[in-house]
Amino acid sequence: MRGPLGAYGHLLAIYLIWGSTYLAVKLCLSGPAPVSPLHLQVLREGCGALLLAGLTAVRHGGPGRLDRRDAGLCALTGVLMWVGGNALATACAPYAHSGFIVMAMGTIPLWCTLFDCVLNRARPSARILAALPLGLGGLVMVVAPALSGHGAIVTRHPVAVVLVLQLAAITWALGTVLQRRLAGRLRPGWTAAIQMGVAALILGCASSASGWSIPAHVGTIQLAAFAFLVVFGSVVAPASYIVVLRSFSPEMASTFAYVNPVVGVLLGWMVLGERPAALALAGMAVVLGSIALMMRRKG
Repeated sequence: MRGPLGAYGHLLAIYLIWGSTYLAVKLCLSGPAPVSPLHLQVLREGCGALLLAGLTAVRHGGPGRLDRRDAGLCALTGVLMWVGGNALATACAPYAHSGFIVMAMGTIPLWCTLFDCVLNRARPSARILAALPLGLGGLVMVVAPALSGHGAIVTRHPVAVVLVLQLAAITWALGTVLQRRLAGRLRPGWTAAIQMGVAALILGCASSASGWSIPAHVGTIQLAAFAFLVVFGSVVAPASYIVVLRSFSPEMASTFAYVNPVVGVLLGWMVLGERPAALALAGMAVVLGSIALMMRRKG
């Protein structure tokens, strides 16, 4: 399935923005003001939801009256994608390199295809069936050095980090497939705002047990990284992602999980000195080859 020309601009946006997200998360968590991953996620999603709702209301008006089905689906996909997917990946940020996190999340297209086949009885094309295992093989090459002690995971339990990241990928993929059922029912801005708002409320309740305190002595870089997460990571990219979901197949929409590692690894290398292993770089090349195969026109 091919989307309109404008949809490719939104696809490029999520490639670049979400590829930079975990670098921004690392900068926020390593700044002078102590912030936990959970509190960072609450602040990011809460501010993003309010900003996106305000902008969408000014441009397009209110969301209108939602029936139970649409409201429930918005809430469910918000929990799956932003509480399960994004929050779990953010929780791994203190224990893994930013580039490794986005590389390990590269199984999202595989899970999307599986859920699409099961829930929507969709039959993937031969090109997609060939591209997905190729991309998965590249991902194995990416993850292998970290599991063998290369240093991309800074904890004594690297397998646990990989498993949590795969759970994050699974929940994000399920939310991606289910979200397509909202196509045409609600504007992308309102869909993303409601999803993040629900997620912020749930995470806020969960974080209340650990206590809240307003961070003091916030560094300039830390503040700039947080602003990037809110404006681009939680406003521009989610709205673009919904446009992409409505214009492409779930497999194509989820290719951001393959391209993001290229952006994430390069930024982590240049900014944080997170030097990737040679095998991981070769794995990224294989992953990009799988994307080229998936996006190639028939004939």
